Amino acid sequence: MAKNPFFATIELFRSAVLDREESSGAGMYEMVTRIVVASRLVMIPLIIGLVFALMLLVAAFFVGLWHFAVDIFSASETEIIIAVLALIDLTLIASLMITVIFSGYSNFVQKIDRAAFAAWPQWMSKITSSDLKEKLFASMIAITGVTLLKALMKLETSVSETQIRWLVIAHVIFVASYVALAAMERFSYGPAKDSD
Repeated sequence: MAKNPFFATIELFRSAVLDREESSGAGMYEMVTRIVVASRLVMIPLIIGLVFALMLLVAAFFVGLWHFAVDIFSASETEIIIAVLALIDLTLIASLMITVIFSGYSNFVQKIDRAAFAAWPQWMSKITSSDLKEKLFASMIAITGVTLLKALMKLETSVSETQIRWLVIAHVIFVASYVALAAMERFSYGPAKDSD
């Protein structure tokens, strides 16, 4: 039977602190090293919290879908587009969360044995920190793009030009940051990274 992650974290942290070897002069460094290695397990409650937040996001998606379905025949074309964009926005955020959950767990807590999970996506085990940054920026660009589009659709009713201007600035900043990150990655790793 699998151990509860919380108790496994406590047990590993306890063993890192209390079961250290004190026989050599390097005992203090070994204790610090064990604490540093065990500190990665602090990520477990954060990842579990993200999984819970993802479930809440799925619930919010279905509430939005229900309202969209109920109001579909009385809504204007603009309201329909805004409702669909809101659903797309939630889906993009959920995709971003899944990427962070999987890569955060496998990079910082423990590698996941793909053989034990038949439905495990092959690409998930190959996400490096560089790939994660690129995926995060790409998701944020898509999310700000959808948010900007929703705001543009509401321009006549509830959104001011100043709000639109700030959304455009945020979107441009994300795009420029992504381009700068991609250029740095290109210069750091060269074209060999692109052929993977």
